[in-house]
Amino acid sequence: MTSFGELRQRLLHPYYVLHLIYGVVYIISRINQLIKGLAISFEDTEPKTFLILFGMSIWKCFMAATAEELSSVLILYTKFFTVCSLFWRFGFWYSCLYAIGWIVLSTIFPQPWYRGPTKIYELNEAAFRDKVLHTAKSKPSSSSSTASTSTLPIDEIKGPRITEIDEHEEPKEKKEQKKLDLDAKYWIVMLYANWSVACLNFEAVLAKLSIQYDVPHLKFGQIDIDIYPDLAEEFGVSKDPASFDLPTLLLFQQGKEIRRLPELTITKEGANNTKTNAAKDTITRLGWSKQPSTVINTFQLEKIANEKIN
Repeated sequence: MTSFGELRQRLLHPYYVLHLIYGVVYIISRINQLIKGLAISFEDTEPKTFLILFGMSIWKCFMAATAEELSSVLILYTKFFTVCSLFWRFGFWYSCLYAIGWIVLSTIFPQPWYRGPTKIYELNEAAFRDKVLHTAKSKPSSSSSTASTSTLPIDEIKGPRITEIDEHEEPKEKKEQKKLDLDAKYWIVMLYANWSVACLNFEAVLAKLSIQYDVPHLKFGQIDIDIYPDLAEEFGVSKDPASFDLPTLLLFQQGKEIRRLPELTITKEGANNTKTNAAKDTITRLGWSKQPSTVINTFQLEKIANEKIN
């Protein structure tokens, strides 16, 4: 159960506060006018729209995997229905002005990444190949040759963004040793892009799992495929927003990929990739449940966590 203090830390951000106010002020005032004037008639378009908004919001409360996802979607709903209501009541230009304000506000205050406790390691390509794939050296790539300044040494991997207060603080040498102890039999790595809202909302799910399944032989990491596009190509992940590939979760066992989410559709050799197969593949990628239970069951995390390592 997520504590109120953690939710406040994660959601008390200008994006959530200001965008929510921008989205609900008109809706609340309009509903208040309709109630006071006894002008509610479900034969009209506007009351029907508000009823649809209410129903979709309730449905999303049950379907959302994280508080960030629920908040961002509810904000989107309120702003979209405000645009529609302004268009019906006042015409195109009022709805256009509201939409411009929406764009400006989103530019100034974009949705932040997850800000709660986590034990996910931010990996660079060298660290990914050494610690996850167990290859000594990474092959030459455009990302490493053209952006060498962004490829950090392996010993500079960014650790988990989690802070623990210990009265008996350990010596600095032991802390450094623990920080570098990233050798694990299993790795779960998320391939993400900074522009992807789906990745942004899913990080909270992975963060919770990284804390829940914090065992020595299982580590969680993530890598930005905008910085390292060769890795995306190597694992068959498209950066195209229309592909619905992001986020992609990869489960590695001793350097070998054994499972992934969403599942990769393999076309048999010699078979034609028909429109039906392409549609099924799109539905699989778009419709996979991003609930924690999906990751736990697909990757068999309970079995991995309880596995005895010699």
